[in-house]
Amino acid sequence: MGFLIEKIHALGLSPELQVVIIAASPILELRGAIPYGVWVLKLHPLKVFLLSLLGNLGIIIPLLYVLDLVMVRFEKLEVGKKLIERAKKKGKLIERFELLGLFLFVAIPLPGTGAWTGVLAALVFGIRKHLSIPAISFGVIAAGVIMTLIVSLGPVKGIIFGVLFLAGMSKMLDYITERK
Repeated sequence: MGFLIEKIHALGLSPELQVVIIAASPILELRGAIPYGVWVLKLHPLKVFLLSLLGNLGIIIPLLYVLDLVMVRFEKLEVGKKLIERAKKKGKLIERFELLGLFLFVAIPLPGTGAWTGVLAALVFGIRKHLSIPAISFGVIAAGVIMTLIVSLGPVKGIIFGVLFLAGMSKMLDYITERK
């Protein structure tokens, strides 16, 4: 992940464009773009939040349609297999609560639960595009708010609070999905 950020930084792009590109990238998404933009590039948190939304929300619709078209081939690629397996493994929440589950899946900023995996999960679980787009989008916005609040605490407090918050959210989601 650091490799991707280093490559983007080395391109000499404006700080704002770097944030948008990182937010649009798989794996990092706005969960990586917000801390990078605020802590490394020293941009204002609100500006980073808005730029991150631009990048992360901007990929949802194209990604939903492109992945739908190439899903058969995508399932054969190693990265595709891993992402589909991750989506199915974490998909108990989506399987149980459908759109609300998809929203929560994307909204809780845990690694691998962003827009990219949310799109993949929507396709894997057969959620219609016109319903999945708002659920994923609102999830991205919620994750952005959470990440911005955590990052605004500063690096030390933000990391400590973020780890505790995410651990608690992870346990809560496990509890919700295991309840009958």
